[in-house]
Amino acid sequence: MLHELLVGAIAYIVPLTELLGVAVVTWGSLHGLLLLLQRGRDILRNREPATSLRDIRIAIGEKMALGLDFFLAGDIIGTIVVPSQESLLLLGGIVVIRTVMAYFLAKEIEKKAAE
Repeated sequence: MLHELLVGAIAYIVPLTELLGVAVVTWGSLHGLLLLLQRGRDILRNREPATSLRDIRIAIGEKMALGLDFFLAGDIIGTIVVPSQESLLLLGGIVVIRTVMAYFLAKEIEKKAAE
């Protein structure tokens, strides 16, 4: 009975968690687009751009990494209750993508801090 209750709850929790991931990635994309448009406006007005392309990439990358964390959390929750080979492969793929993104994002931030 407890397992069925847990499976029922997870049917709502996983999509909500993944929806949060989509919202964060969308937020990152829109924020990056806004920064890019502001940069373009500054360039067209012959002013020094307020934001570098590296800063824009970092801003987008941070939000993408956070969004992937929500996807990862949703997949972990779903896999705990109903593990399948497909869900484990998907989980592994997300972990690899998240790890690679975090590595390169940390390198970008490290470069910026050194400047």
